[in-house]
Order: sequence, then structure tokens, then C-alpha cells
Amino acid sequence: MTLDIPTLYVVSVVTNIALTMAVMAVALGQSIPGMKQLAWGLVANCGYYLMAGARDTLPPLLTIGVGNMLGSLTLTLVLLAVLSARRSQLAPAYHVLPVVMMLFVSALLLDERAPRLVIASFILCYQIALILWVLTRPGNLIVGRGRIIMAITLAVGMSAMAYRGLSLTFGWHEVSQFQSRDPLNTYFYLTNYLGMFFLAFGFVLKTVEQSAEFNRRIALEDPLTGLANRRAIFDSMDKLFSIAESAGQSLSLMIIDIDYFKQVNDRYGHQVGDAVLQQVAAVIQQRLRCNDIVGRIGGEEFLAVLPLTPIAGAVNVAEELRRTLESQPVIVDGHEITVTISIGLYSTERLVSSHSPDSMIATADEALYRAKAKGRNRVEIADMPEAVSP
Repeated sequence: MTLDIPTLYVVSVVTNIALTMAVMAVALGQSIPGMKQLAWGLVANCGYYLMAGARDTLPPLLTIGVGNMLGSLTLTLVLLAVLSARRSQLAPAYHVLPVVMMLFVSALLLDERAPRLVIASFILCYQIALILWVLTRPGNLIVGRGRIIMAITLAVGMSAMAYRGLSLTFGWHEVSQFQSRDPLNTYFYLTNYLGMFFLAFGFVLKTVEQSAEFNRRIALEDPLTGLANRRAIFDSMDKLFSIAESAGQSLSLMIIDIDYFKQVNDRYGHQVGDAVLQQVAAVIQQRLRCNDIVGRIGGEEFLAVLPLTPIAGAVNVAEELRRTLESQPVIVDGHEITVTISIGLYSTERLVSSHSPDSMIATADEALYRAKAKGRNRVEIADMPEAVSP
């Protein structure tokens, strides 16, 4: 199937200008990482289309040389947008050199259409592959449907560029003029036109999804330690208690307090205090199982809930936490600080309705105060009254 390229050209120019204006309005109105680079990328893409459509009226050096350079610059700006969104960087040579090469090759081969198209295709293929690599590499991934749309679009675009370069290299297709109805020309044009549309759409959708994920984390995560915050841990507790109660399962609960934490802040400053909190949180996370839940419920206080854990197992976990932290001093700015914790532990072999979350926490809190009164750096087991079955 072939389409009328001049008609498609007019449609693509109009829609790209409209899309560029919309994205630019968002970029100028809000501080969104990568959005300004994307907007300028769309501006460069519009310039590429305008140069392509003016090949019969403007000098070839302008329409071909500058035009192809603008096409390469479009991908460079998309790459910078993705890098900005991921808060990462690449050496300038990775994204500047392809643009310079495109301008040089296009100017050098003005009258040699076939080799110019082959080299330009592989330069663009490299640029698209680089964007795809940055978008999908491990680390602070851009997650969600927007990222998937961008990745698919880039993969299709890279395949189109590679196929065009190979087909012209090995003579699978003849070289045709820009506005011809050749199937390869039509396929390339459609891929280029729809590619920028879906890249922009995917990037905007990704931004919305990232914002939603950020707000969710703010609502449920302690920003310093990365653990669940008070609201999240209590919501999770209610679910665990309902499951354990309905099945009559064992359950244990620990309140963990860092000993003499105020003295650490007063003596060394809050930066060191934050490092202590982070180390304690990291050790707790490492020592608990994936189905246990833990959160920060106060300044230096943590709450851990261990489902399917009777008293013996809970005591072992608590003692291991205490010994591990005591044996791993926190070192910050040359200061070596020994960290100890006190733990109040409540455990039941069979959870029933009389064991409410509030009552268990209150009883574990009493055990914690006993641990502090007895010298700290110890585990105290709460008095466990006989449960009354419903």
C-alpha cells in the first residue's frame, strides 16, 4: 500500500506544529524534568519537515544539509529529555557527535543521494538505539505504560532506519525521490511521522505516571529510611490481623527504639542522626522476611509485624537484630558510633478477636519501657494475657 506523500506531508506538518505548541505550553508552564528538551525536540522536528518540503525552492545545502541535521537534532533532544527525566547524564560526544556527523555527511554528499541516505539511516539508527538503551537500562527506571509506548516506538523506528540503510546498501530497493509513492519511502515517512507523535505522547504519559507514583510514595513511605510510614504500616497491620484472626494463626509484633538517640543528635548533629536511622532501617529490612512488614512510626521508633511467627521465632529475630546493630558501628564524617536498640515484643500462638492491633501495640510498648528501665540494649517480652475466644 502507498499513500500520497504530498498530502501526508501537509497533514504531518500541521499536526506536528499543533503538538509542538501543546507540549511547549506545558513545558513553559511547569517545571517537569525533560519536558523542555522534548518541546525543543519537536521544534527541531518541525524544522526538519519544513526543510524537506522546501527542497524545490531553497538551496540544497539548506534543505538537505540543515534539514537532515535538524532531524538528527530532534533525536538528540529526545535523548536529553529522557536523561533529564532519569536524572542521569552521558558524555556530550554521545549526543553531539551524531548531529555534527549528519550535517557533515549531508553537505559532503549533496549530489550522492544513495550513500547519503545509507549513512544518514545508520546515524539515526544509532541515535534511536541510544535513546532506547537509556530508557530501559537498570536503575531508576521510568515505569508504566508511557515507558512501554516509548520503547515500542523506538524499537519500530530503529528497525525502520536499519532496514532502509540495509535495503539501499544491498540494492533491495531503488533510491526514490522524497515525494515519490515508493512503498519504502511511504513506510519510512509514516514511521517518522507517527514516531514523534507516539514518543511525545509516551513521554507525557510517563510524566503523569511518575507524578502519581511520587505522590503515592509520599503518602505511604518514610522519605528518610524508605520504610513504610505510620499510615502505611497501620493499614497493612489491619489486613494482616484480619487474615491471622480468621485462620487462627500465630503473630508477633515488635516495637524497636534506638537507645539514646537524642544524645546522638545533640552531640554529632542531625546528619549523623539520619545516618543512624538509615542503618537501623536497612538492618531491619535485611533481617526480616518478605512477608513481614516494618515501618517507622516515630522519630527513632520502628514497628515490625511478623505473621506466622510464634514467640520462639520472634525472640530469635529480635535478638539477631539487636546483636547485628550492636556489632556494626555507624561511621559518618570520621565519627564511629555504636548503635544499640531496645525491643518490646508481643507474640501470640493463635490470634483471636481479643487481640486487637491497638492492645498488642500498647502491651509491646509497655515491654519496651521495661527494656529501657532495665538498662536498654535488650529484648523484653510483653505479658500475654490469656486470649478470650469469640
